[in-house]
Amino acid sequence: MLDKKRKQETQSIFQKVLEDKRAIRECIRKGEDISKIAKEREIKFATPL
Repeated sequence: MLDKKRKQETQSIFQKVLEDKRAIRECIRKGEDISKIAKEREIKFATPL
């Protein structure tokens, strides 16, 4: 049971990362503010924006 839960959490983490990447890409295409998206989705970047 615990392994199933871990797999679901892992999939949801990867799914969240993919959705975040899509949102960032879309934001760049539209020329919007990336820091706004980062705050909404609680994304941490390696370098400050």
